Amino acid sequence: MNTFEVSPVNVDAQAVAGRNRSGAVRALIRKAAGLINLSGAAVVVVTLVTMFAAILLNVILRYFFDSGITWAYEIPAILFPWCVAGGVVMSAAQGRHIAVDVIIGLLPAPLRRVLAIAINVFVSLVSAGVVYYSMPIIKASQFSRLAETGIPQIYGYASLVYAFSMVAVIGLLTAIDYLSGRRVDADDPTATNYS
Repeated sequence: MNTFEVSPVNVDAQAVAGRNRSGAVRALIRKAAGLINLSGAAVVVVTLVTMFAAILLNVILRYFFDSGITWAYEIPAILFPWCVAGGVVMSAAQGRHIAVDVIIGLLPAPLRRVLAIAINVFVSLVSAGVVYYSMPIIKASQFSRLAETGIPQIYGYASLVYAFSMVAVIGLLTAIDYLSGRRVDADDPTATNYS
């Protein structure tokens, strides 16, 4: 079977420039999403290692030396919300969040693109709204302190701002990616499903 290749001589120069620009935009989006994913991974690793080390040290001190660190029980109150926030950011950056895509799979490609853009813009707006409307609670949490360490609980609540800000950014980046030419194909469920 013969295959035909399109010669760059016959292609309109504006079309080539448009593809190059959209390719550069998409590469920039992938790089930004990768950095956001890396930040989420760093948050998860640091919080899990710190919580594990503090609790392990406390267990060793209690069982072998009949003493303990009372503040070790307060570490998860600050770090666990950050661990969850990092996981949320990673799942959004990797596109592995929970989604029901039965309707999207039934639509033709142009409608799938419009729906994907609308969904990502909506997610960004909702996430930005969560950040905005949670500010009074976060500001109030600076006056509430943990009993043993005296650490203000704002440090735990600040994870809310991180998570939803990053989800908003990822939603906008994904919408821009679709606008710049990303294909809206029905994904293979086995590629992103761990069940």
